[in-house]
Amino acid sequence: MKKIFVSLLLIFYCLSTVLAATTTFNVDSSKMTLTHQSNSNKITNEFNRNYQLSYSLTNENEQLKQEIEALSRKTTYLLLGDADTLNESAEDYYKRHEEYLNLRYNPDIPKDPDSPLGLDMNSQEFADDVVSGMNIPSMFNLLDEHNIVYNGIDSIRVSVNDDMVISAVILSNVRMRQENEDNPMEYDYVNTNLVLYYFFKNLDGQYKLYYLFGETDDSLNEYNEEVSDNENYKAMAMASNQDSNLKQIYDFSKLDAIDENTYTEIYNQNYKNIILINSYYNNNKVNSAHGLVIDDGIVVTTWSSFEQSLKEAQYVVLRDNNGNVYNLDGIVTINPEVDLVVLKTKEKINSSVVLGSSNSVNIEDPVFSISSKSGIGLTVNAGIVTSNDSFLQHSNPITIAEQGSPLFNDKGEVIGLNTAKSVNSDVSIAIKVEALQEIKNKFNNIVFEQIECISFDTLKEKYYYTNLNAEKIINKIPKKQWNEFKKVGNIEKNISLNLLKASYDNNVISLRYENSLSNVMNGMQVGGGFINQLLNDGYKEVLNSDTKKIYQNNKYKVIIMDEFDYLIIVMVRL
Repeated sequence: MKKIFVSLLLIFYCLSTVLAATTTFNVDSSKMTLTHQSNSNKITNEFNRNYQLSYSLTNENEQLKQEIEALSRKTTYLLLGDADTLNESAEDYYKRHEEYLNLRYNPDIPKDPDSPLGLDMNSQEFADDVVSGMNIPSMFNLLDEHNIVYNGIDSIRVSVNDDMVISAVILSNVRMRQENEDNPMEYDYVNTNLVLYYFFKNLDGQYKLYYLFGETDDSLNEYNEEVSDNENYKAMAMASNQDSNLKQIYDFSKLDAIDENTYTEIYNQNYKNIILINSYYNNNKVNSAHGLVIDDGIVVTTWSSFEQSLKEAQYVVLRDNNGNVYNLDGIVTINPEVDLVVLKTKEKINSSVVLGSSNSVNIEDPVFSISSKSGIGLTVNAGIVTSNDSFLQHSNPITIAEQGSPLFNDKGEVIGLNTAKSVNSDVSIAIKVEALQEIKNKFNNIVFEQIECISFDTLKEKYYYTNLNAEKIINKIPKKQWNEFKKVGNIEKNISLNLLKASYDNNVISLRYENSLSNVMNGMQVGGGFINQLLNDGYKEVLNSDTKKIYQNNKYKVIIMDEFDYLIIVMVRL
């Protein structure tokens, strides 16, 4: 069986922002700091109103997407069980397995008395039944072998095609068993991120599970390392087409027919228009992305990446693959909904791409990305289109650092901009070119020198610098509730960090501490006394990873998370 689990780099999103405590806790308000939150809505109003971007994501098939999201949640439960699956009875296990198998796509196959099986073995129904009949049962067994423990579903992304609906279910920080590389007879337990991809097809008015596969963190890293080794400064590298999991259900023949000259032509037409965007703090790189020159000195990249630079970096450097460095003049405008930001360089770049159209893009059309996996050279990756919905979905392997890189058709025209909404080896997402066309049209007739922008430093200072003494501490934990919860792990004694935020809601207490020792000790190390107290008090360890731990007894569940310079503790009364 081909390798099912491939890489995905995800960001684990913690609980929603909570307010801080005053009277119940001894907190030094002079040490309070603002956490970095998205200020997109406020920032949008800073820019010239004439530059406002109107392109919006379509909400077509919204009801169907909601139905598929519910079906995806059900499928995930039937595949993996719930958080207490380790204690699941044999009866419940077999019932779950049977219900899962009933989800399988099994169309009625036309009869053919002359065939060995009495069925039309050349029909599409027969081919579909073979695919689902082999894939669906085997994936249950494969996932079951990995003993996967997960804490819940982070998010679900649904895209709709004419005859198929694709659902990506994102599970962060799962614990799973895998074969020991040195001794195949032994197993190791690892913590990783997992995405399950479900492909549903309509059968008599109901969507049934046609195909699925999963991806974790390992193989994409291996793939990227292999590609990075072949990247050379000022030269084109071409990535070999991967053995995609999608080849069982999509036709890759159009892509396979593309010769090497096409790769070279697309690269030569466009490599000058691809900008590497690196952000630095104390001369250390803290964030990387790509940008695309769509007009003279106008560069477009993803807002999510650039906002991360505003949060973490002191300055940004833009350069092309010829070694030309461009000074960032400022930010022209943003479209947070679509995930776009428009930048202006101080120098004219005197080059731009040719924009195509996504309307003519069909499923299984070949597409190409040009980006850098090493930060040194550029590589051409190729894949196929798997969905043309609100976004373009394609099979090119894209990493977080490659967001903002362009997606081309086989004519070398830009049809999309890769985004970090999905980052993995088999299913990636691109913003449609029509959003870029609006930007080009808006600034094409404005004299370059007259385009207004706001400097990086101005936006950072106004919205993203940590502000001391700026946050009012508000106690959201009733005294009665705290008197109960503070006994858990003797938390007041065993956590000596500055408490920044605290809240209580429906038997759940959430605490956020500032880890002032983060440069030498992570949150788990600082909270070691609290963890030891829980174990001494008989709490069972449910999950153990570098950034997240879960402990539980018959009354409380305690979730401990290490997030950058913070220690987050959530206590749930069961």
